[in-house]
Amino acid sequence: MSLLEVKNLKKSFGDNVVLKDISFNVEKGEVLSIIGPSGSGKSTLLRCITDLETEDSGEINFDGTFGLVFQNFNLFPHHSVMKNIANAPIRVQKRDKGEVYAHARDLLKKMGLEDKEDAYPSELSGGQQQRASIANIPNDTNTVCKCCKGYPLQGHYA
Repeated sequence: MSLLEVKNLKKSFGDNVVLKDISFNVEKGEVLSIIGPSGSGKSTLLRCITDLETEDSGEINFDGTFGLVFQNFNLFPHHSVMKNIANAPIRVQKRDKGEVYAHARDLLKKMGLEDKEDAYPSELSGGQQQRASIANIPNDTNTVCKCCKGYPLQGHYA
């Protein structure tokens, strides 16, 4: 099975057909970009995939978890990048601080942010904020996709 499989997805808002027979697969290690003009259904597609919107018909299957980052990156402005990434695993999941920080540094390196762990969100560009927010999505071995809207993904994070 593909990590993400979308078959014949359809979604309308009244008479306005937003998604018409959309089908695609995403395999492990693949990076998929969804591009198009404003109003073409990109956000609706992502919202259907993450169950924030109910499709009219079609099928969506994925194997694992799904993270979604929109234009508002939800980083705590008074926390450094490192604290934004490490705080929840340490405080909520009660994970070992050293282990969490090591994992966070690895994620920051993959995101091209290894020199930004002590920076605050206001000191980052929009793309850097997006990547810090992506690193903040729970990242386990079953993570399917990290989807973003608002800025193009730079590099490969799958």
